[in-house]
Amino acid sequence: MSGHRSHLSVLGLLRRQFLAGPGASIALAVLVFVGAFLATAVPRAVAALHDAALAEHLARFPANELDLTMETRAHPDAGPSTGGTTLADDVDAEWGRQEELLLGIRDDLPEPLRGVTGEPLAALTMGPVQARVPGASPSSPVYRVMPGLDPRLREHVELTSGEWPAPVEGSLDGVTPLDVVLIDAVADRMDWELGEVRYFGQGALDQPIRLIGTAAAVDPDAGIWTHLTSALTPSVVDNGLAPPVITGVVFVDPGSWPALAEVSLPTIMQAWIPIEPDRVVAGETAELRGQLGEFSSAVHRLGSGEYDGFVPIVGDVGFLSGLGDALGEAAAAAAASDAVLATIASGPIGVMIAVLVLGGRVVFERRRTGLELGAARGASTGQLRGILGLEGLVIGVPAAVLGGIVGTLAVAADAGPGGWLLVAAFALTPAILLVASAPTLSPLRRARADLGGARGGRLRWIVELVVVLLAAAAVVLLLRRGLATSAAETGVDPLLAAVPLLLALVACIVVLRLYPIPLARLLRATAARSGLVPFLGSARALRDPSAGLVPVLAVVVGVSVAVFSAVLLGTVQSGVDRAAAQQVGADAAVSGMPLTLEQLDGFRAVPGVDAIAPVYSTRGADLSLDGRQRSTTLIVVDAAEMRAVQAGRADATTLPAALGDAPHDDGVPVLLSGIVDGLVEQADTAQLDGEAFRVLGVADGRTAYSPRANWVLMDKANAEPFTDTLVPRTVLVRFEPGADAHAVTTALASIAGEGTTVVTPDDLADELSGRATAQGLVIGLVAAIVLASLLTALAIVLTLVVGRPARERLLPLLATLGLGRRGEQALVAWEVGPVAVVAVVVGAALGVVLPVVVLQGVDLRAFTGGDAQPAIAYDPWLITAVLAGSVLASVAAAWAAARIGSRVNAARAMRKEEEG
Repeated sequence: MSGHRSHLSVLGLLRRQFLAGPGASIALAVLVFVGAFLATAVPRAVAALHDAALAEHLARFPANELDLTMETRAHPDAGPSTGGTTLADDVDAEWGRQEELLLGIRDDLPEPLRGVTGEPLAALTMGPVQARVPGASPSSPVYRVMPGLDPRLREHVELTSGEWPAPVEGSLDGVTPLDVVLIDAVADRMDWELGEVRYFGQGALDQPIRLIGTAAAVDPDAGIWTHLTSALTPSVVDNGLAPPVITGVVFVDPGSWPALAEVSLPTIMQAWIPIEPDRVVAGETAELRGQLGEFSSAVHRLGSGEYDGFVPIVGDVGFLSGLGDALGEAAAAAAASDAVLATIASGPIGVMIAVLVLGGRVVFERRRTGLELGAARGASTGQLRGILGLEGLVIGVPAAVLGGIVGTLAVAADAGPGGWLLVAAFALTPAILLVASAPTLSPLRRARADLGGARGGRLRWIVELVVVLLAAAAVVLLLRRGLATSAAETGVDPLLAAVPLLLALVACIVVLRLYPIPLARLLRATAARSGLVPFLGSARALRDPSAGLVPVLAVVVGVSVAVFSAVLLGTVQSGVDRAAAQQVGADAAVSGMPLTLEQLDGFRAVPGVDAIAPVYSTRGADLSLDGRQRSTTLIVVDAAEMRAVQAGRADATTLPAALGDAPHDDGVPVLLSGIVDGLVEQADTAQLDGEAFRVLGVADGRTAYSPRANWVLMDKANAEPFTDTLVPRTVLVRFEPGADAHAVTTALASIAGEGTTVVTPDDLADELSGRATAQGLVIGLVAAIVLASLLTALAIVLTLVVGRPARERLLPLLATLGLGRRGEQALVAWEVGPVAVVAVVVGAALGVVLPVVVLQGVDLRAFTGGDAQPAIAYDPWLITAVLAGSVLASVAAAWAAARIGSRVNAARAMRKEEEG
């Protein structure tokens, strides 16, 4: 006997535990693996979503709005570089000094700003000046040229015909032609043949200008072409009342600057440091915005700043960029996305915690008999806790590490180390849960759950009251605060994220307080009947319920998250549809390049077109308020045409009937945007381009006529003093009833030509829905629905598994007394059925109410693309389908668990009862 090794040692008990019922431990390890996987994969997926949304957002801006750009009317500080550049020697002799200074400015940029920029560039244009065609009639088109110098011209374009111009030697003398190169499309539109000479006025001279070559852009999408407007495609102004005016850039050899510097034409020189949008990542947004602000507020030396006679030479300059504002808009959208995702995630996180707690209870109940036997035979509390803690670590640590690694590898993005902190928490969770359950170990008979003392009842009331007060305070604060517009600076709002979970806890309290009331009545009603199952089932559900707070929380939160997500899906989709309809403003909109009268007549003649309404002008205008100048956009439309096109549309802009009236003494009648109206109301005197105006009405936000929210609208009849050209770039189109939309839009696009787009509300809705932010939200909502439904079903299964020991003692005894298989399954269903039904009803009601509360603090405009917060949309079919799917998943899981849980051997149960 002395050589016998006790199996009650720590290692012995630990070994017995692993060999006895490993399924529960494996199931808990799987839960930990899933939690760790989500802890690392979800933040990385969100980071990838933000990067994709940022890239998509920046792609909507032309390069010249993002680049760090300097523009001046001064002449460049010509001269060679001191250390050499990559420019050709003859070009370096004139532009090398400026190139060297630009490179130095870029080299001084801090990281990460320097890392998102490319090599600096510069270009200069002059004019425009009319290039006369000898012998042309007065009704012929007017051709205007803008001599342009690009130090890297031969890197940006390639010859398609002719030859490169040579540098001009000496000065322009009015005899020797100035040789130039044109882009093919510009040469074609100007009807300019190779070798043809035209003339532009230069003082008292007529300077000949000769086309000796045509070229094509090496990369038509390169950013330089957004800085050199009218270089790739000419500007065409054709109002039908005068000959068309065609303007294009003609490229001169960059070494010809000394000769052109003597020409008395307006000069615009640009120098810019290109921004490479594909290098910008969302995680550096805040730092980049700060560096951009600091760089733009400083001055940088780009030349001597002296005068060459009466002509200034460039000196200290400032660079401007729209990148900071674009990053701010993207950060606000990302913050709104984070707020919504955090609000959605708080529910599944709560269910995951509940499921982990239930999983820990399952493992503990599997170990209870052996541990209580060890306690009865002298095992200390420390030994028992050590055994439970070791098993928890063996379950949690490998599963958490593996889940974290898989989650990290699954998504190629960087979200920082925060996810691994959650992985560590998941790794320790099983050990914490098991050790925390150790005080309930007792070799004595366990007490019934419904026979708690008065002290426990008072504590429960206090805890419930605290939860209700916290939830009420959170809701009140959220409603009083309203929409969170500073989320880009403050990050995820803890109050907003906590409200759904707090309300779910209140709903759990309601369920746990309410469901015993009808259950007690049912118990009294079934006591006098002959059936055993209803009486015994209701008695067990009332006196010793398996469904405590944890499973009820899982069901309530799971169902409410599913319903809330369905409502949010419907709300976002309806918001996208409304925003698309408002931005298009008609059955279709044609926009892009300037449109001629001939093209407008072509639109009207297209089969299926009922009416068109051009937007004749959207030019900048000056708004004088008490002598202070503000910029705005002047929109010119024909009110009668626009009413005919937008008649009957809910998204139509209301145009006052008097908009077309002739101006009176109090000024021209106009319609103002809400932003402009707010400025005008604060001023004693207000003028538009120096003229008085009379306000007929106010319309909030943007219109289909212009993407800007700051505008003044007037009728075409009153536009003459304010704009000299009425060349539409946007035309709204109304279809005839029953028209084939695809055929009509195809015909409109063929008439409009290249550079224009034809879009319908459905097209725009598809585009808005396809944006990364909107798609990310949809994926998050669908994932929340699926995850919440699965976790709810799993919680019900684990609840039944937790109650299995009690069933293993009861059901076989009842079977010996004649209870059949169906009766056994019915008793199992009684364990969770009553409370589950109430929890599903309350959870569904909570899911319907949650949007009303939560959307008070969440800005959904980033997902819809609209100006206004979308109204909550309850799609009954979608909500019913989601709710039915969630309930069916739970019922199927409960049915499977009930069938398994009712199969217990009677002899084994009798033996356990004798041992227990």
